[in-house]
Amino acid sequence: MKDEQIIKLWQSGLNKYQVSTYYMREYNQRIKVIRYDRRHRHERFMTKYEALRYVEKVILEEIRRNK
Repeated sequence: MKDEQIIKLWQSGLNKYQVSTYYMREYNQRIKVIRYDRRHRHERFMTKYEALRYVEKVILEEIRRNK
């Protein structure tokens, strides 16, 4: 999920917790597919706190840019 998609979800009325849940699910689905390869078997899944940290950073940058 790109930053523009995160901002679009947030502007559509979802709060940062809901957006971070969407982001985490999409990220973990991609990692699940990548982990089938032997070389990438140690890739970690994202926790809800890591997802929230990233989403908050993107939203704050958007708010500062529009100020």
